[in-house]
Amino acid sequence: MKQKYSLHLLLLVLTFLSVTYREFLFVGLFTLDWETYITILSSEWPYSVGLIVILFFHEMGHYLPARYYGVKATLPYFIPFPLGPIGTMGAVIQIKERIPDKLKLFDIGIGGPIASFLLSIIAWVIGIFLSKLMVIPEGMDKSQFLFFGDSLFTYWSGQLILGPYDTNLFDISIHPLAKAGWVGLLITAINLLPFGQLDGGHVIYALFGERYRNWIHWLFLGFIFFTLLNFTWLIWSFLIFYLLKVEHPFVPDSQVELRGVRRFLGYFMLIALAFIFVPRPIMMGNEIDSPTLLRDILTILKNTIGGV
Repeated sequence: MKQKYSLHLLLLVLTFLSVTYREFLFVGLFTLDWETYITILSSEWPYSVGLIVILFFHEMGHYLPARYYGVKATLPYFIPFPLGPIGTMGAVIQIKERIPDKLKLFDIGIGGPIASFLLSIIAWVIGIFLSKLMVIPEGMDKSQFLFFGDSLFTYWSGQLILGPYDTNLFDISIHPLAKAGWVGLLITAINLLPFGQLDGGHVIYALFGERYRNWIHWLFLGFIFFTLLNFTWLIWSFLIFYLLKVEHPFVPDSQVELRGVRRFLGYFMLIALAFIFVPRPIMMGNEIDSPTLLRDILTILKNTIGGV
């Protein structure tokens, strides 16, 4: 029994270290600068704990319904990734058998996004109240800084709590808890993408059944459009097309209609995706003011049409 849970615990500890120290982790292993380790821990623990709690309850939102319905599933596997600004690639559970019908598919699929959506909003709102606006110095070189993009929700809530303010003149000195909320919302949005084996794929298939195959590839083409705004979505397009798949596997009772609370929650979470989706998630400072590929294409078209 101890051996069964040891891997889960080890990955949890490694993910905590990865999320807390991120790019410093490997450098710190060579320098053994314990004072710096303690300083980073004292400032970053709200981000680490907040994000791990969000990820844990997201996976519990899948695990508990699965166990309730007698579907075999593992406890969460956390995935450390100390090379980027987030520090993790999330967490996963493994469903060890086929989900037998659409109602169970929906309940297991939507539980995770609902949990992380609510907890991420709470973390973001509390964190933004603890954050401060700072003036962007005139002529500041932004090229060496990372900037986190806004969704409709984070922009409007930030303006409501700290603003109104001009984003060209001010930036948010973000509290670590708000950053945990931001990452949690990003992970929730990615999971809600309505394709294949993603949570959103389960939800949209449960809502529309087999008839959704008539238009899901058109929706995928629309998703590829976001590549023109940020190349992050090109990577996800490849992952979805080749690994996660665009279409959801067949479920025998796909013709059964969802009703009542399930139907409401399904549509609510798909609509919520539009408000928490971040078109340009993480950017270097020199990318912020640079025209996107979409703007370049529109400029070329405008000049071409205008010259005719």
